[in-house]
Amino acid sequence: MRNTVKTLLAAAAAFAFAAPAAAADYTLKMSIDGGPSHHRTKVAEQWVKDVAAATDGKLEIELFHSAQLFKDRDVPRALRQGALDIGMPGNWVLGGLDPNNDIFLLPMFYGIPIEEMHKISDGPVGEVLGQTLAEKLNIRIIGKWLDHGYSDLHATYPVESSADLAGKRVRSFGGAGTEARIRAFDGDPVLIPWADVPLALSQGNFDAMYSVSASVSSAKLWDAGITYTVAENAFFHQYLPMISESALEGLPEALAAAIFDTWAENVEAYRAMTAAASEDALSVLEANGITVVRPAPADLAASREMLMETQPALVEQLNIDPALVEQAIKDISAVN
Repeated sequence: MRNTVKTLLAAAAAFAFAAPAAAADYTLKMSIDGGPSHHRTKVAEQWVKDVAAATDGKLEIELFHSAQLFKDRDVPRALRQGALDIGMPGNWVLGGLDPNNDIFLLPMFYGIPIEEMHKISDGPVGEVLGQTLAEKLNIRIIGKWLDHGYSDLHATYPVESSADLAGKRVRSFGGAGTEARIRAFDGDPVLIPWADVPLALSQGNFDAMYSVSASVSSAKLWDAGITYTVAENAFFHQYLPMISESALEGLPEALAAAIFDTWAENVEAYRAMTAAASEDALSVLEANGITVVRPAPADLAASREMLMETQPALVEQLNIDPALVEQAIKDISAVN
């Protein structure tokens, strides 16, 4: 009994004098709509840790994934209205704010290598797009854009190429350029946010979709009905890390600087994380019973040549600045 009392008293003393975990001095909220295993979520989790380490725990970024707060298409408005501090929406949902963001949906980028795409987003074109968004939303772009990867074609029925979309309902991830691409192959576009895709797919609300294979893998869409994938590299997507000016104004200068510095110091490692996810994705899809079709380079070139015939009219239809298109052509060597 005496030993028991001594043990309890010792435990109580240890509890009383134990130093409590230090709470952050400042907390910001961040929203993304990818699930917990998605590569963007993994990068965001790592960045949140990097920011905490760089600020000695004084700044905490609370990450809400799986659209717990907002779907990507609603993030810009939430930032502008002060309902959210940090977001990382995909560039394909930003065309409604500035139609020039749809430049990445033009046929000239079909199959362009990643290093060439970086010349666009990291260069003058990306700078113009970022500045316009900053002015419209009262935000700041945190740094270089995070790669999402190439969209491939995924379907619930046998497909060999996008030519097999004729007469099918095809999920659009957003952007008039996406819908134009689907219609070019005589498909019927239907806009469905990513967070709603698994349920909509399992209910038969669409037959095919363009999406990054790593996203299809992380969401295990073979369980929802996907049976075929065509590795077309149809679009290249990126996420734009952004923070509201009001959030920055509430931070000491050193903590605000840490947000930008940690991203700049680690963005290439973050891009490597998403690239690795993309590289592994096709093998994962095959291992789970999905038939993966890898078109011959000549077939991809033929598709790109066909799509390029639509580009002049598409630039006008989407209200994209022709000067920005010329700048993009100038900045990449792979466009011919």
